[in-house]
Amino acid sequence: MPVYPILALDLQLTADPWDFALAERQRIDAHWVTLTAANPGLWNGEVLMCSKVTLADGEFCARFIRSDFASLVAWRDWGLQATDAFNVFGSAVVVSADGGLLYGRMAAHTLNAGRIYPPGGSLEPADVTADGKVDVLGSIERELAEETGLDVKDAEQGGFLAVFDDQRRVAIAQLLRYPHSSAHLARKVRDYLDSEDNPELAGVEMISRRSQIDTTMPGFAQELACHLLPG
Repeated sequence: MPVYPILALDLQLTADPWDFALAERQRIDAHWVTLTAANPGLWNGEVLMCSKVTLADGEFCARFIRSDFASLVAWRDWGLQATDAFNVFGSAVVVSADGGLLYGRMAAHTLNAGRIYPPGGSLEPADVTADGKVDVLGSIERELAEETGLDVKDAEQGGFLAVFDDQRRVAIAQLLRYPHSSAHLARKVRDYLDSEDNPELAGVEMISRRSQIDTTMPGFAQELACHLLPG
């Protein structure tokens, strides 16, 4: 699962349909009913799936199509990585002054309950600008604020990394370096979570060594930690 530096972004929405979602609509809907029966807190909103990804000479180019969260989840759950689609999303890599990475632990009411990974989320139609560009930076800023209460403007905004994992999932990760210790950052986010009625995160973990990596982290989160942290 390699990590590559990104020097330029070319992200565009197309009018193309997602053939999988059209062909499997009834089965997708039935799958979603089963999921929501077990977890009524799930919500099926519009998302952007990716139909094409290239990375050449540091330029990350992706073409997106409109779909819904239920279709994305079914595609993931059924192991359909061989189909012509990718899940491309923004990821906020929060780095403390002492080099720790702030990862969030997903709350019980979310689809990925108990999993630990950087703040971020699916791209949405709201992330598309008037000229059809997909604003992944805006998505990162929004998701970081919603999940942790942190503001990207308080960080030194670093470069971007493309993190490919083996499930056709691609994180566009932005490095955000905050002038606070790991303990201060963790306390700040926990205070925010305590103030929220229904936070997306159950808590946060500060990851400072590769030895802290475990299977509660999806592949891209493990790969980021390996890439950025000492052994």
